[in-house]
Amino acid sequence: MEEQDKPDTAGEKQPGLWQKKRREIILGAAVALALVFLGAWGLRALMPGKPAATQTAAATVGLVDIQKAMEAHPDYEKLKDLRAQYQRLSLSLKDTAALPPATVQPPQTDSKPFDDSVWQKNAQAVIGGRTELEREAKAVEKAYREAHQEEYESRRKAIDEDYRLAIFNLNLKIDNQKAMHHPWTKQETLDQEKAEWEQERANLQQERGMRQAELERQWNKQVAAYVQSVMGPKLAEWKQKAKDSMAERQSGAMAKQSEVQARNTEAMQQQMDVSLNLQQREAIKQQLSELQQQIEVLDTHIRNDIAGKAAKIAILHHFTLILATPAENLEYALPLGSTPDPDMQRFYPVIGTDTEDVTDELVTEIGTISSEES
Repeated sequence: MEEQDKPDTAGEKQPGLWQKKRREIILGAAVALALVFLGAWGLRALMPGKPAATQTAAATVGLVDIQKAMEAHPDYEKLKDLRAQYQRLSLSLKDTAALPPATVQPPQTDSKPFDDSVWQKNAQAVIGGRTELEREAKAVEKAYREAHQEEYESRRKAIDEDYRLAIFNLNLKIDNQKAMHHPWTKQETLDQEKAEWEQERANLQQERGMRQAELERQWNKQVAAYVQSVMGPKLAEWKQKAKDSMAERQSGAMAKQSEVQARNTEAMQQQMDVSLNLQQREAIKQQLSELQQQIEVLDTHIRNDIAGKAAKIAILHHFTLILATPAENLEYALPLGSTPDPDMQRFYPVIGTDTEDVTDELVTEIGTISSEES
């Protein structure tokens, strides 16, 4: 019975090496693995390693170069042409005052007042000179007559003597006719004889008068010839001076007329220049105003197209906003004199830490805009 109660140990298997050394094996493997990691860490520390890649946060703001974006727009060349025209007109507005004056033909000045003045002055000079010469000629004539009056009177008396005796005898006959005839001589015969004597006396007196008149004519001619010989050169000189004076006065009148006309021309030229300058400046200002409106409309249109494409990119990149660089200083748009610094900078570059430049992407998007669509 005791033998039956003992366990049968002969039929059981003996435990293996894994079962006996399992704890030691696991512990050794852990130590070996720790040594491997420790060695790897040591080698990594000794080797020049690459810098660890820093994980960057996603940008929230986009940046675009507004000038490149505008240049990519199909209507930008048109905008450049309009701005160039505006610049040229602005320069021409400054040069308007330096334009050559326009030639003005003034109304012809009436020459009659100047001619009348010339004739009046010349008449005064002519009359004055003529009066002086006539006064001198009368003095010369008087002196000559006084010097030769006795000669003239003697010749006149000689003519009287030629007829005095014959006329005297006829007068005696007429006065003493009755004493020269018989008392019975008929009265008819006496009357006829007396008439014949009276006719003869009248003929003698007439002949004497004619000779005396011829003598006086010759005498006056002689006096006039002498006066002419004395006053002729002076009269010729006076006439030449009168002509020269007339020409000189006419020249002076023409010079005054030209001077008056030149003053009128200058005055009209100045008025014409001012009027023409004002007209040109007003025309240029009107063109500048129209060009400015066209530039503003086209510039706004291009910027609206750019804003639309930028909004699309902002949605794709989950941007909160897109900034244009360089940014314009808002104070620059204020009226001149309202800011303390008149030489302020107009544009400033935009710099940020959480920004991303999407200019190239925006330029590509703008390139899809056709000129017809814009």
